[in-house]
Amino acid sequence: MDDDLLYLVQGTVRPDYRKKMPVQGNHMAKLVTFIEKEFILNQVQKTGSRVVVFGSGKSVDGRIKSFDKEILCLSTKAIDAEAFVTWDQVSVFLSYQSQRVTFPGKIRKVEGGEIFIVLPENLFKAPQRKAVRVAPPKDLKLEFFMQNERIRIECPESSEYSELEMPALSVGFDTASISGLLDSFKTISSTMYSKSGIVMFNKIRKPEGVEERLVADIGRTLLLTSMQSPLPATDPYPEGRIITQSMADAFEGPSVFLEGSALERSRAEKSTLGIVSELYCPILYYQYVVGYVYLMNDSTRKTCLDYRTVDYAWEFSHILAYSLKVNNYFKLVEGQEPDPYRPQVVNLSSGGCLLSMPKNAFKVKLKHGAVLDIKVSRSENEVPAVTMKGRIARRFDDRENEYYGVAFLLAEQDALVSLRQSLYADDSARFACDEASLEL
Repeated sequence: MDDDLLYLVQGTVRPDYRKKMPVQGNHMAKLVTFIEKEFILNQVQKTGSRVVVFGSGKSVDGRIKSFDKEILCLSTKAIDAEAFVTWDQVSVFLSYQSQRVTFPGKIRKVEGGEIFIVLPENLFKAPQRKAVRVAPPKDLKLEFFMQNERIRIECPESSEYSELEMPALSVGFDTASISGLLDSFKTISSTMYSKSGIVMFNKIRKPEGVEERLVADIGRTLLLTSMQSPLPATDPYPEGRIITQSMADAFEGPSVFLEGSALERSRAEKSTLGIVSELYCPILYYQYVVGYVYLMNDSTRKTCLDYRTVDYAWEFSHILAYSLKVNNYFKLVEGQEPDPYRPQVVNLSSGGCLLSMPKNAFKVKLKHGAVLDIKVSRSENEVPAVTMKGRIARRFDDRENEYYGVAFLLAEQDALVSLRQSLYADDSARFACDEASLEL
């Protein structure tokens, strides 16, 4: 391996190095329990509190007339109810003792001044969104482009797409230039690890060995705390940084049962050479794994690497990737116009959207923080298209689809006004579109 490294440095461990693990904020809406659900609806009906319903380009307020386990009947003015039709998807808001409650529903039927709404299993309380979500208009089209679409790099592609941004600095790397960055990494690492270095991939230098192939395929850090212990069973990082034992087992596949684990054989061989602990951290350029950071302790420094090492390598690798970007290390492909991705829009607001992509057609997972170029248009010719950027704020999946919550960024005011007019009734003249200021 030493021939492949840009450099190797010797050193001792710096005892005062510490770094806190990341903390994930909790801004998700909270579920209302089954017992609370019936109690709250009873109280809202008894007090005659206002209920506000948002549909695509329309809204109405009314009072609860009746409800059962499946249907809520809302009483309102007949002229206002006429805007809604059977199977319209709506967002419903109500309030009990200053606690805002919301749920998505569907219109079952409209009769005069009565709107019958299908009740979902769950209601939610304390949402923290900046804008009310509604079902997209039927003629709405949303397309997005990933930031890397005009770049072609002859390096391995991982299964995840990350954003290229300068991370928060805590270690003390010299970020003024790439050469200064590399020198500072060499100097700092020499006080912490037996050996350290960088391996860069290209069309000639491909991943070799099970460790490199693991990192190149998954795009996460391989932490070998010792040559005897298994890989971590869980990933403590909310955004996903490390390769767990189950990921490694899935990568090696059924051949493990016939031939044994290649990773275990490699670790056994390294143990006989005096290697105590290793780390391979990918250098991610969007979804491309352009190389990796290598850190190791051997018999000259018998200290096991841990999550502090993961933090250290992660910070350096992201600074290096960002520096490669700003210095145009990888050139754009001239004259190449990328094809847009066209997801299903589950819901939409003036502040963001929830998108769905089928797993069998969209292989790359978008990581938290990834930035997309987004274009929203309507089939009506007089409605101008809205272009903006969006950042992935959350991700979840089911058996068939990946879902991405996207927060819109840097949208021009005219674009926001156009979008609000498409989504809300009379540009929300009757009701505030901000959930935090919606009066009920």
